[in-house]
Amino acid sequence: MSQDLLLPVSGLVVGIMIGLTGVGGGVLMTPLLLMLGLPPTGAVGTDLAYSALTKLAGTWQHGRQGSIDWRVVRALAIGSVPATVVAVWGLSILHGNGSADLIEHRLKQLIGIVLFIAAALMVRKVLTGATVLNSNVNLDFATFPTARIVLIGALGGLLVGLTSIGSGSLIIALLVMVIAINPQVLVGTDIAHAFLLVTAGAIAHQIFLQDVQIGIAGRLLIGSIPGVIIGSRLAVWVPRRPLQIGMAGLLVTTAWTLLR
Repeated sequence: MSQDLLLPVSGLVVGIMIGLTGVGGGVLMTPLLLMLGLPPTGAVGTDLAYSALTKLAGTWQHGRQGSIDWRVVRALAIGSVPATVVAVWGLSILHGNGSADLIEHRLKQLIGIVLFIAAALMVRKVLTGATVLNSNVNLDFATFPTARIVLIGALGGLLVGLTSIGSGSLIIALLVMVIAINPQVLVGTDIAHAFLLVTAGAIAHQIFLQDVQIGIAGRLLIGSIPGVIIGSRLAVWVPRRPLQIGMAGLLVTTAWTLLR
C-alpha cells in the first residue's frame, strides 16, 4: 500500500480509537511513523502535530456531548504543558551537543519501554475496574485532589515531550487512581487535556528541533479527523474492555519490536 493511501487509512483507524477510548495517538501512531522510516525525534514531533488537530476534533465532539470535566483539564494542564516544553528543550540541547545518533537510539528504546508501561497500566485498569460510574463534578474545592492531578500532568507532559506517548494511555491509567469519574467523561476530559498538551509539545518540537513533517501529518489528518468524531459518537455504545485488552496486546507486540 502506498503512503498516499496508508497514511489516511492509519489516521482513520487511530482516530476512531482515540474517540472511543482516549488512547491511541502516541501509542499507535509513533511506532507506525518509526516503521515508515522517520527518526525517533521526527516521529514524535510529527505525531504530536497530527494529534493536536485530531484531539481538537474529539474535544469539540465531547464538548457537545457534555462529557468533559474542565476542572480536571485545567489541573492536568498546569503540570503537563510546562513539563513537555522543558522535555523538548532538553532534547534539543542534547542534539546540539553532537550526540544526535545516540539520542535517537536511546529515544527509540524509551518509546518501547513506555509502550510496555502503557500496556501494563491498561491491563491493570481492565482487571481492577478502576473507573467508577459516578462523576466527580460535585467535589468541592477542599476535596478536589488538585496537587495529585497536577503531578500526574507533569509526569505525562515529560513523557509526551520525549516520546509523544502518555497523553491518553498513561494519564488515564493514573487519573482513575486519584479521582472517581464517569467513564465517558474520563475519555472526553482526557482528550480535551491532550489537545492542550500535544499542541504545546508540537510547537516546542518545531521551535527547538524543527522536526515536524507537515506533509505526513496532513495526510494522517485526512483520516483521523472523521475517525475521532465517529469514535466519540460510538463511545457511549461500544464496550471498552475488549478494545483495551486488544490494544494492550498490540502495545506489547510493538514495544518488543522496538526493543529487539
